[in-house]
Amino acid sequence: MDVKTIKFEASSAAEEHWDGFFECMDEASREIDPGEPLLPRARRKQLVFAGESNPYRRTHRVLLFPAGGAGCAGLAAVFVETPRSPSYENNKHIATMHLLFVPGKYRGKGLGALLLRRVIEELAANEPQVSELFAPVVLGSGRRFMDRLGGTVSLETAENRLYLQDVDWPMVEAWAAEGAGKNPDTAITTVSVIPQADIDDYSAAYTETINQQPLGDTGIDMKYTPEQIRFGEQQNLEYGAVRTTIYTKGADGSISGLTETVYTKEEGHKAAQLLTGVRERYRGRGLGKLLKAAMLLHIRKEYPGVKYITTGNADSNAPMMAINSKLGFKRHLPVRLYKLKIK
Repeated sequence: MDVKTIKFEASSAAEEHWDGFFECMDEASREIDPGEPLLPRARRKQLVFAGESNPYRRTHRVLLFPAGGAGCAGLAAVFVETPRSPSYENNKHIATMHLLFVPGKYRGKGLGALLLRRVIEELAANEPQVSELFAPVVLGSGRRFMDRLGGTVSLETAENRLYLQDVDWPMVEAWAAEGAGKNPDTAITTVSVIPQADIDDYSAAYTETINQQPLGDTGIDMKYTPEQIRFGEQQNLEYGAVRTTIYTKGADGSISGLTETVYTKEEGHKAAQLLTGVRERYRGRGLGKLLKAAMLLHIRKEYPGVKYITTGNADSNAPMMAINSKLGFKRHLPVRLYKLKIK
């Protein structure tokens, strides 16, 4: 099939290219998660621009259009860490695929392979340090595609969902009380902006706990600085996302554990649970259950319109999976993370 390739950059994209971008994004979203409402295009445009302003990562997007015709024939988006990222030296050889999608009517014509070649060419020209491409895959067609290319599976993970109507609230309240009883000298803080007095220790706790999660054979090592956290807080403020962090502090004054969620009015039917973690030296005290319970109680109180909470977990993360299972989280979208050598 004869197609033309467009490098999509938000700051200079023509309107017809935006139309193609959203056409592919919308069809991908409907196929991956049928029934999930889509944000208005104007809002999603804002989010694309927000991503492009992130100094810690850089995104490359490629669109395919039928030669002489209209409509998107394929879209790929891939991101890398920039030298400003504190994790850059360890992760600079890695690019992560945000999306590689060919609409149903164009499949079976070799466009997926062509799109991947275009992405690799884009990386070779602009990110010559990249030698590995990671691709999280949901659809069966994507898994078959990566298998044919010789991609290896680095991690089995999933988006899990908890419907609040199914929550055993007496159990959650009991977890909160039990955790407080086991940790009488532990203070619980709920904020949308980390206090300046805690920001250094919080960034250290965040770095420690995010790297505790199973990452398969990815070799990824993440580091977070106070500056990065402040940047994220500012972006949330500008784009109307409420990121709530609940963290615990022990008698020694250091942060022992944390959990966070993101909520927006436009998607008021759900909240996203992000990182939950307890620093190693504080484990075995029920803090994980305490934090999860505190966050659920916070959402119930502050956002009564929320119907469900989403979270991502590696299948091999036994401690967190055990807590989530007791709360009632159920597997919604299985995700297989593939690794592909491109050099």
